[in-house]
Amino acid sequence: MGSRTFVDFWIRPPDVTIAKEMCKRASELGYSALVVEAPKSMLDELKGIAKEYGLELYSKAVISAKTRSDVLKMVTKLRHSYDTIAVHCLTRDAALVALRDGRVDTVVFRANGFMTIDKHMLSVTRNSIELTLIDAISDRVALQKMRGIVRLIDAKGLSVIFSSCASNPVEQRGPFETSCIINAFGLNFERALDAISTVPLNILLRNRAKLSGEIVQEGVWLVKG
Repeated sequence: MGSRTFVDFWIRPPDVTIAKEMCKRASELGYSALVVEAPKSMLDELKGIAKEYGLELYSKAVISAKTRSDVLKMVTKLRHSYDTIAVHCLTRDAALVALRDGRVDTVVFRANGFMTIDKHMLSVTRNSIELTLIDAISDRVALQKMRGIVRLIDAKGLSVIFSSCASNPVEQRGPFETSCIINAFGLNFERALDAISTVPLNILLRNRAKLSGEIVQEGVWLVKG
């Protein structure tokens, strides 16, 4: 799979002990970066642990949204505090807002939320669509819906990310196994690899640059002398 940098774009460890096990497992599987949804206190403690295993750690806020107001209010509140912002949509109205709000990084379609996408939604999409492996391997109905979503995304040439959404080491999967699952949904193998490497990594690097002040506005980088 060449010299790609692989990213698990969403893990949800319940405590530091499990998180340490997941860092170890991610390193063994061949990942270079982990994106973690966890309290700030846990994230601070995990930074050193991740480095021990050769991993770069990024923070993630996941907003569960039913309304347009939910999306706008929470994105405004959290945008400058986390490396990446995902919106887990519970309704079509929330999805329409999240898909085109430039402050949102990914829009998550999950079995326990709104999991339908149509042509109008695709036409307004600016952000990456995120799907989870935990749904793909544990929910047959979600699996069928994901295949349909992936076909539409691929036909439009839109950006997609696959994350594990794992909460323990047993749920983690390696890059090769993950890319094979994505490929089975209909993406060619290169795009399947992009969904766990290039696409998420570009989001993370861009956002870190924004948070550090290296990007002063979209497309404008600060050159240091």
